[in-house]
Amino acid sequence: MAFDLQEQEQIDSMKAFWQQWGKLIGGVVLAASLGYLGFKGYHLYQQSQAEKAALAYENVENAIVAKDVAKLKSAALALQSDYAGTAYASRSALVLAKAAFDKGDAALAKSQLEWITQHSKDESVVAIARLRLASLQLDQKAYDAAVAELNKEHPAAFDALYLELKGDVFVAKGDSGAARDAYKAALAKLVGDSPNRQLIQTKLDALGA
Repeated sequence: MAFDLQEQEQIDSMKAFWQQWGKLIGGVVLAASLGYLGFKGYHLYQQSQAEKAALAYENVENAIVAKDVAKLKSAALALQSDYAGTAYASRSALVLAKAAFDKGDAALAKSQLEWITQHSKDESVVAIARLRLASLQLDQKAYDAAVAELNKEHPAAFDALYLELKGDVFVAKGDSGAARDAYKAALAKLVGDSPNRQLIQTKLDALGA
């Protein structure tokens, strides 16, 4: 098929363009395709991990119902080992930490709470773990460690709880001034008629003027 001069010029121009840019464009398209496939594959992997973790969490629930701390520990640690990146692993650590604390095993409770702060991707779960860890440190009279834990970054929604517990730590430490400041700051963070308001005010009043 014969082409007129204008068509031939367009063809020659396109050939020149592809000779200059074809490999680069092809590489970009290939990279984008591989990136999409990688993202899709990772998403499917994450979904599969979550489904397997959900099944594994049934062992945790069964141990809770049976009130068998040994089985609970085994099931929770298995979850954390095999599916550390899932919400079920963090949930199992919270449950095991509470059970360990209730049984007087502060070391296990502490290790589980610390595991959450290092592995959980949910900032609210991490915030809860830090609160419980600080409370445990308060019980152990590790006041400086508790304050350091409560000074760590956390969602603003937890500010009042963190400040209240910080006030409790300062009271136990014998620092009334710092405790008073913490309780006042906690009250300032509360919204409306929060159920904690009266309790914090009572703690503040107990410190005197």
